[in-house]
Amino acid sequence: LNTTWVLYTQMKFGWGPLENGVSLFAVGLMSVIVQGGLMGRFTSAFGARRLAIAGLLSSSLCFLGWGLAWEGWMMFVIVALNVLGFTAQPAMQSLISNSAAPHVQGQTMGAVAAVNSLMAAVAPVVGPSLLVWVGHLPQGDWRIGAPYYLCSALQLVAALLVWRHVRQTPLQGTSVSAAPRTPAHESPGSHAPDPVDSSVSASPR
Repeated sequence: LNTTWVLYTQMKFGWGPLENGVSLFAVGLMSVIVQGGLMGRFTSAFGARRLAIAGLLSSSLCFLGWGLAWEGWMMFVIVALNVLGFTAQPAMQSLISNSAAPHVQGQTMGAVAAVNSLMAAVAPVVGPSLLVWVGHLPQGDWRIGAPYYLCSALQLVAALLVWRHVRQTPLQGTSVSAAPRTPAHESPGSHAPDPVDSSVSASPR
């Protein structure tokens, strides 16, 4: 998004600095509203697992909508509708943190940060390259949205992976291992008595 938004909207809608500035402000404002004000309510209502899946699906539809949009005002509408999409990242971080054992949480979150850094390095190469590939198309052509179609597909794959993980991993505290119960009382004769000395001296009458 950060590496292709301005180039994409310029190629697709002929936007200038003003339109791009206002649109990016709208994206940032929605992020602040959702993550700063509504995230707690969403998490309490749906839980991190459902919220992560719903957020990724919403983001997938959002990127698809941005790629298919043929009028500039549609971009603002899609931003406003993508409420759950702004919950995906914090919900995913919560899900990953809770899934890791306490002694490896630091290592796990460090791996997540490393992946984010890697994607931040790869995205500026992939996104603009796709725009160059479709740059010869006329303004407004739906194929110009190629970078956002790719993002939509990646978000969908991520949602499927999270769904698979959720199905295979029970919620903490819900799995109870069956252990044999020790009876509180034992009926007489339920077990053999302790061995005793069986030798008895017979005394004559």
